[in-house]
Amino acid sequence: MRNLVDPADDPAVDDGHRRGRILWALASCMTEKGYQATTISDIAREARVSKTVVYAHFRDKEQCLLELYSRANDNVLTVVREAQERARSAGLPWRDRLRLGIGAYLETLADGPAVAWTALVEVQAAGRPALALRRVMIDRYVDLLCEVADGLAVEHPDEVRPVSRELVLAAVGGINELMLARVERGETEQIREDCDVATAAVVGLLEQRG
Repeated sequence: MRNLVDPADDPAVDDGHRRGRILWALASCMTEKGYQATTISDIAREARVSKTVVYAHFRDKEQCLLELYSRANDNVLTVVREAQERARSAGLPWRDRLRLGIGAYLETLADGPAVAWTALVEVQAAGRPALALRRVMIDRYVDLLCEVADGLAVEHPDEVRPVSRELVLAAVGGINELMLARVERGETEQIREDCDVATAAVVGLLEQRG
């Protein structure tokens, strides 16, 4: 499974492995103390680097959080898009195509509990820039799902109905709430078990009514 936050494969980032450790350290600290209580000293200690090294990579804790959240979501979206493309190329039935994409979304978060906690809980307590970034990321996932839904409606007009972006946003919100409930109960690794429920919600939204 793709590493959600390690930027070592990004040639634009110097000292990528250490930068990735700092991002993971922030995620780990937030699962224990929350964003507000976490300090740069905590992050440095968890990452096994000095505070000077942390500040060499990030202006402050907020910038570190924004990069953590942005990189993790970029990778989640890439994983989902790749899963959808594989399913389309394989000629799977449209319900199975949806399930594969949604399953990839849930599996990726389940494999990174600390990052899932960041994405679903802590980002909402980190101030306006984080909230603004969260909206951008949700909109990107909605756009991806709309793209898939529109394509399915064209390919299977007798089975899949066109739906508005607002309805897709409502479905994504419901799936996120399902994941949030898991995370809050300390059951992040069990998020993958909700794939059938999440898929049923989207299938129910798209399938033609008799």
